Amino acid sequence: MPAGIRGFPLPKGNRDADIRVRLFTMLIHDILGLEADENIYFVEESYASLKNNTLSLQYLENIQKDPEALISGIKDENNNITGLVLFNPETDDTEKFRAIFTNLVSSKPVPNESSRRFSSIAKNLKLNKLFNATSTEFNNAIIEYYSFQLVNRQLCENCHIKKEPYEMVYIESRNAKLKGLLEKYRLKGDILEICCGNGMSTLPLHRMGYNPLATDYDKCQICQGLEHNVLDPKRTIVLDATRLSEFFAENTFDTVVGFMLGTIYPFNKAIWEKMMVEAVRVMKPEGMILLTVNKKEEMEILKVALEKNRITGELIDNTDEKGIYDQWVYVGNKEIYAAR
Repeated sequence: MPAGIRGFPLPKGNRDADIRVRLFTMLIHDILGLEADENIYFVEESYASLKNNTLSLQYLENIQKDPEALISGIKDENNNITGLVLFNPETDDTEKFRAIFTNLVSSKPVPNESSRRFSSIAKNLKLNKLFNATSTEFNNAIIEYYSFQLVNRQLCENCHIKKEPYEMVYIESRNAKLKGLLEKYRLKGDILEICCGNGMSTLPLHRMGYNPLATDYDKCQICQGLEHNVLDPKRTIVLDATRLSEFFAENTFDTVVGFMLGTIYPFNKAIWEKMMVEAVRVMKPEGMILLTVNKKEEMEILKVALEKNRITGELIDNTDEKGIYDQWVYVGNKEIYAAR
């Protein structure tokens, strides 16, 4: 890929795609007051990579030594600089673009070393301009950016996976079954969906008026859900469910859901147990958890893990003659610690 000013690189991606084409205005454009055709990219390759900011800090160390660097800042509601925007003018090889660095993800739930290094560098920079965005606004913009970059094949170099027909992916009979379950067990508050896959289960949630934060480790599945408009780009993150507490504070979500989890076996149960520990950790006291799987023995593994971690609930037989989706259900609540 061609280099930008002072050797600053453009992002990797699918070289068959044209990153300069913008048919929409992203939230990050709105924050910076830019037109839709302005080229913007975050330096890190994924939302999860923002936790350590490995590339960002390397570049920022050099940028702070450059007196000609054109840097602006993004300021949150507490007057903290949570974003830095480097403007790269047009060159013979590249059009103008803006590269964005942020410590918003690495500062939560508590600041890590990369967040502190970012803040230290930001304090030493001469900023040309400041833009205002609350932490929530900026975080939504970051999530949306990575969603659009994923679905536009910019985060997977040489991706050649084609879009599948909607009717081959989303099954209405399954949606109806899950809708019946959700009508019986009403969800509440802020909802986290783990292992959302392509959003087959997220679809009935949206239809019932819920707005979950959907997460999954498989970016190809999430990409599929995004390109069919089943997943909300502002509410979908490629994220490993064994790392939830690295990104969300304890007691964040009122409800955690996960539908058709699996496949769960004794040999991989340690991974699933870790997911359950993390899910409980980010749930509020008295928060609700609702899970479904295909086989009873799978749910029994999850049930044991949950009930070792302050969850009280029940395993429910939801089998039908088809024997495929959401056959076994677990519904539970997080206990409150007794006062000492």
